[in-house]
Amino acid sequence: MRALWIEDHPLIGDSLELLLQVVMPELSIDKARDLPTALGCVERIPYQLVLLDWWLGDREGGQTIEALRRQGCRAPMVVVSGDDRAAVMQRALQLGVAGYVRKSAEPSELISTLQTVLAGEQAALPPASTGPRHDLPALDLATLYPRLSERQLEVFAALMRGVSDKQIARELGIGDTTVKTHVRAILQELGVHSRGEASFQARQAGARS
Repeated sequence: MRALWIEDHPLIGDSLELLLQVVMPELSIDKARDLPTALGCVERIPYQLVLLDWWLGDREGGQTIEALRRQGCRAPMVVVSGDDRAAVMQRALQLGVAGYVRKSAEPSELISTLQTVLAGEQAALPPASTGPRHDLPALDLATLYPRLSERQLEVFAALMRGVSDKQIARELGIGDTTVKTHVRAILQELGVHSRGEASFQARQAGARS
């Protein structure tokens, strides 16, 4: 069985590969340290499994997964990442990953997840971190709030910059009343009562400002 491991930190990738060689010797693992290399691999080889870090430099995992699918990769994917934020794991699940393993997990958790996925089943998500993770890259608002529309996300991004409703209307080419409607929808989705509260909550969740 042939697998592709996409990881830009060679020490982590190599150590996990050594573990898998011992406990799952049936896996033949190719490695890629960036997306272009990974795309070249999946174009040539019909992998049965893909493992990937959620972050390749500043590239978010959603972009990597979508690029691999566009290239024709149909293998089940398992994210192996140090990012254990709930929004990231939910985003990965929405994109159809078959499993998610934290890099801080015990080896048995990785092995169990891979065995579940290779059996054709969906692995359960691990527990998410409970507070802000300032040691990790910022997230897109779309990852944090997937139920907001594209226009609402544009309004939210402007709102976080402290832009007034009239300025938002001019920037986006929409009416003041439409902006107010989008702001109300954003506040309702976040369960807050003011623009300031919405901005604070998003930043605490790790959003780009």
